[in-house]
Amino acid sequence: MTFFSFKKFILETLFPIHCISCNKYGDWLCQDCLNKISLKKHQVCPICEQKQTPNGIVCFDCKSKYTIDGLLVASFYRRNKKKTILAELIHYYKYRFINELSNPLGEILVKAFLHSDLILPDLIIPIPLHPRRLRWRNFNQSKLLAEYLSKKITPNFEITVTEDIIIRKKYTHPQAKIKDRRRRINNLQGIFAINSNTKVAELLENKTILLVDDIATTGSTLFECAKTLKQYKVKEVYAIVLARQ
Repeated sequence: MTFFSFKKFILETLFPIHCISCNKYGDWLCQDCLNKISLKKHQVCPICEQKQTPNGIVCFDCKSKYTIDGLLVASFYRRNKKKTILAELIHYYKYRFINELSNPLGEILVKAFLHSDLILPDLIIPIPLHPRRLRWRNFNQSKLLAEYLSKKITPNFEITVTEDIIIRKKYTHPQAKIKDRRRRINNLQGIFAINSNTKVAELLENKTILLVDDIATTGSTLFECAKTLKQYKVKEVYAIVLARQ
């Protein structure tokens, strides 16, 4: 048992698992509370965030400015200026290291995808973590969500999740800690690259890619990933997240 696992075992022994929303013991999020998390009924262009578009595809006016083709946002981070239970779940998932929350959070992504008209992707790519951040968290939260999505959106057929195509070249400050929008954008410019060990042309050419992340702020992380992928003749790049701040 690793130190991380031992620490987690002690915490769960002293503080038994209970629903983060209603405090019922047994699960981090009970089924009743999961069912209360509503999906977004209307999507907007992920670039300008002004024009309502089907499935969150990029509007015509923004199409020439960015390489991503669309961003599907599953639910809400805030409602009536207050953080939702989903926001709290994401915080527990990422910063209290409760990787078991990947299942209920993944279920929210599945519902959102099946509720949309997006075509099935050829590949699902989770947003990569820098090795330093991965060591700190002990798991890539986007990878776990991507794997759940891959198994659930097509009955009896698992879409390939590829995590070694894109690498994060440098360690950056967490986006949530940067308040200025321009600094957030600059923080992520040029941080991704294609892994030279992969046969990129064969894997990516003419493929539809679905990027998976937990949350989007300015969207810069997803936009940078899409820009990197589009250099290799990818057909389309869409993304899905739980919420957008």
